[in-house]
Amino acid sequence: MVGMSTFWPSQQHTPLGQQTPSDMRRIAAMSQVPLHDLQAMADTQGQLEEASTMHHIEVPKVNFFPSRHHDPKKARRKDIKQAYRLLKPTKRTFLSPLRIIGGKFRYNSSTTHCCIDGCDVDALIRAAGNLYDDIRDEETGKSLWEMYFHNPVTGESEAFIARENVTSGRKMRGTYCPEHLHLYHLLNKWEREEERETEASTGTLRAKLKKGVTTVSVPVVAAASFGRKKDNTPMQLAHYEEFFKQAKRDNLPIVHMQNHITGQNDIVMVVFDMRQFQSGTNARILSTSNEMPPQTSTQLAASGPTLQSLLASSAPPAAQLPDIPTEE
Repeated sequence: MVGMSTFWPSQQHTPLGQQTPSDMRRIAAMSQVPLHDLQAMADTQGQLEEASTMHHIEVPKVNFFPSRHHDPKKARRKDIKQAYRLLKPTKRTFLSPLRIIGGKFRYNSSTTHCCIDGCDVDALIRAAGNLYDDIRDEETGKSLWEMYFHNPVTGESEAFIARENVTSGRKMRGTYCPEHLHLYHLLNKWEREEERETEASTGTLRAKLKKGVTTVSVPVVAAASFGRKKDNTPMQLAHYEEFFKQAKRDNLPIVHMQNHITGQNDIVMVVFDMRQFQSGTNARILSTSNEMPPQTSTQLAASGPTLQSLLASSAPPAAQLPDIPTEE
């Protein structure tokens, strides 16, 4: 325990980009943040540091460090609280005269600047490349550029706009730099995990009832019959239901002659073919499709189209060959 307590405080002030691979694995084991996300943070910090050295530009520095609480749920809540604190847009001082001219937020003038540290995203992309496209989600495989810089409806490219309260509030004119956007993405994932666990808890129903959500009890019979077609069988024929079930089990052909006007079955016939029983295999020999009227579209939809019908419907029409005159 002494070695553990002496290790963590000294590493807590060291950026993730300067951690060794063994230290990264140790941090991931002691926190609720996966190693893949920690490694992505470290790689981004390393690329930003290299860009600042080579091109002499200002780069952001996100001082996020995962919680080391032994309870994963409490560690995640601490990480969520820390992420909200780091992702809030930077405000001007209360007595600053620029509040009257430019508003209370300091970096809120353009969609090409980070609303937290004022980083010029355009200059950063020109110097270090599109870092948004290098950071990918482990579950979906999509990059931050694909998830946050495209309209989900039209698919067109558009800038990501930050909000005043991080995940809520009015939209601003500023955006997030790659490192802050990655932390924003992790924050959304952590909050979704919290919501799933809350929905699975026993107190969720009570909380919904307090918000005005009511529940309606559905009888089992009504729930079981929901979605079924209406049965037009008269009550006098109800005691024949077991007979038809037995006919289906014995593979007997049951022909339904449907009324094309009302859509109801006017005539139902059970066919006993002696050849079916004499063969010894109980294989149905009689083909009702050749002897009875063709089934309507309602009957076909109940059983679904067959492979042959799909192939026939998709096959091109047969070519008409010209008549070749024969020599007499």
